[in-house]
Amino acid sequence: MTRQVLITGGAGFVGSSLGLGLAQLYPDWKIIALDNLKRRGSELNIPRLKQAGIEFVHGDVRNAEDLEASALPVDLILECSAEPSVLAGYTSPGYVLQTNLIGTINCLELARQTQADFIFLSTSRVYPIAYLNQLNYTETDTRFQLSEQQNLPGVSAFGISEQFPLDLPRSLYGSTKLASELIINEYGDAYGLRTLINRCGVLTGPWQMGKVDQGVFALWVANHYFQKSLKYIGYGGTGKQVRDFLHVADLLDLIDIQIANLEQFKGQ
Repeated sequence: MTRQVLITGGAGFVGSSLGLGLAQLYPDWKIIALDNLKRRGSELNIPRLKQAGIEFVHGDVRNAEDLEASALPVDLILECSAEPSVLAGYTSPGYVLQTNLIGTINCLELARQTQADFIFLSTSRVYPIAYLNQLNYTETDTRFQLSEQQNLPGVSAFGISEQFPLDLPRSLYGSTKLASELIINEYGDAYGLRTLINRCGVLTGPWQMGKVDQGVFALWVANHYFQKSLKYIGYGGTGKQVRDFLHVADLLDLIDIQIANLEQFKGQ
């Protein structure tokens, strides 16, 4: 089925990767990428988007008018826009709240008006930091390994699941994403929208612009390549913390499956 897709944050690492991937899979789809280009390096993706036949719109999810002007008509919204830095929540809380929460509400309003499907990229940062620090783990020569026996629900040696408790603070960034999740569920129920939420962990892949506070795998590779030092903080500063990462091409495969089966997955 031919679709009209709006990707918010469409010039960012995740948004542009999904847009380019979907354009290759479905050349007959109309894809619009909206981005405010605040993150340095995102402007480098504009020629790639245009070459793939994706329409780029310079706009901001904080402004409902930008969304309404750029997205007529759409039947699927991929909400990839966000200030992705946890640290930014402490240095620029107003911008994080406006972009990550008000921006999501503006996107939901567009979905309500057009009855568009809505897929939201949330984050593993919704899980409270204090609870994560209470997890049982063992230290090996190279890493910290989660224990099978835990005192909290939703956690095992394989990691964290959606049943992990959410009742303690997590960061302003994580709170905006969790609040967005709750509002998305309400819109889906109240207006019959097909919505879906993905709590992404660490994403990585080609064209990621690595920084200390976001894009850490790309930053590590770049530092190794240019023979720069790496700093490890927390848990003794030895760098034994472990994070699973998801390649953006695998995320594309997931999103493709979800788009094709939204009636089955809606509300999850």
